[in-house]
Amino acid sequence: MPRFNLSSSTKLAALLFAAVFLPTLVMLGFMNVASARALAVQQVELVNELRNDLVAQYQSAGPQGLTEAVQDRLALDPHGNEVIAYADPTGHVLVGNLTNWPSIPAGTMTIAEMRRADDPTRKPALLSVTILPDGSRLVTGHVTGATAQLDSANRAGLLLAALIAGPLSLALAFILVRIIERRAERIARVTEAFGNGDFTRRLPVGSSGDTFDRLARTLNAMLDRIETLVGELRLVTDSLAHDLRSPVTRLQAAVEQAASKARDPDAIDALQRAGLEANALQGMLSTALQISRAEAGIGRDRFVPVALDELLGELEEIYGPVAEDAGFRLHVEADGNQRMMIHRELMAQALSNLVDNALNYAHGGQEIRLAAHREADQLVISVRDDGPGIPENRRAEALRRFGRLDPSRHEAGSGLGLALAEAAARLHGGRIELGDAEPGLIVRIILPKSLLKSAA
Repeated sequence: MPRFNLSSSTKLAALLFAAVFLPTLVMLGFMNVASARALAVQQVELVNELRNDLVAQYQSAGPQGLTEAVQDRLALDPHGNEVIAYADPTGHVLVGNLTNWPSIPAGTMTIAEMRRADDPTRKPALLSVTILPDGSRLVTGHVTGATAQLDSANRAGLLLAALIAGPLSLALAFILVRIIERRAERIARVTEAFGNGDFTRRLPVGSSGDTFDRLARTLNAMLDRIETLVGELRLVTDSLAHDLRSPVTRLQAAVEQAASKARDPDAIDALQRAGLEANALQGMLSTALQISRAEAGIGRDRFVPVALDELLGELEEIYGPVAEDAGFRLHVEADGNQRMMIHRELMAQALSNLVDNALNYAHGGQEIRLAAHREADQLVISVRDDGPGIPENRRAEALRRFGRLDPSRHEAGSGLGLALAEAAARLHGGRIELGDAEPGLIVRIILPKSLLKSAA
């Protein structure tokens, strides 16, 4: 069976609707029951009051007084809702407005169909039969038709109130949810912009002092602290880049100078190896700093419009001969007119590292494909080889800094190539995926479509 995943907003709206409408429905139902009960009690009281009055007349004035009292009451309101019949012990009606004696046990009160002398139609009435001391009988009652109509009107009114309360409760629930969503969306936009490098964005704080205002103050304080830390990190990385590169550069210069003066072949060979290690150290240091700066969101101010086909073409010019020397064919595929707002130098370095990885680790492969194309609402830059690939259970390890799948470290490399590509993707609001090229490895840098719009 298909599963329907309701959003949190829909669930909250449903909860608010239930919280407002269900108590209203219960209250309306209670009012209906209470109203019906009150009407029934009123009917019983009217019948009892009429019976007590007539019995009192009988006790004070006898049968003749009861007869006159019945005649007076019926003459006063001949078409009213009262039902009265005074009969002899045989059931013959002496006076009253009933045409026939009801089949009701004495001493009981019940609703029965009856026909009055002034109205030939049968109507329901609440009737009570009383046996008087001389054996005569007295029927007192009250027509329930008007009460039933009033009860029906009450039910109709309560049903109408429920039909009105339902949509109103639903509208109120969605209004409240929309108010909450609007405040939450504001928080999401500010934090998203902050995460994308706009460290100046802050949440507005109202004067009401409610929960959202307190949340806004807390988040603003947190964003201020993050901005300060990122600024300090930028300062530290810039200082490191300068302070650490300088001694490495001096080391390279010293090694080169020593190599130029050396005469012993073994010394020259050792100095050349030292120079290569110094160069590798310089590259590792540069790459590690690039990763740290990218993960800190530093560099978004250097985004510029770049034509991807031109960028990939430049990489083909650089790596085409290198790939050919290594026994590979480098193919480049790029959709035309794809201009994006990206950090050109960082993205070029990341793609270069991915091509280097393919050249170094795609043992037995013959082809490397560098491509850029659109997929739905995103753009994908991929590097594919036909080598042995990376097992799925080791791909997370390959993405870590200094992640080397060769535990013996016999193969060249620093283990920073994929980490730099992932940091570059995150800096651009994207992500990186490692997949099976069948055979080989495919590395996909997936970037949001918004970068295309920004470059338009």
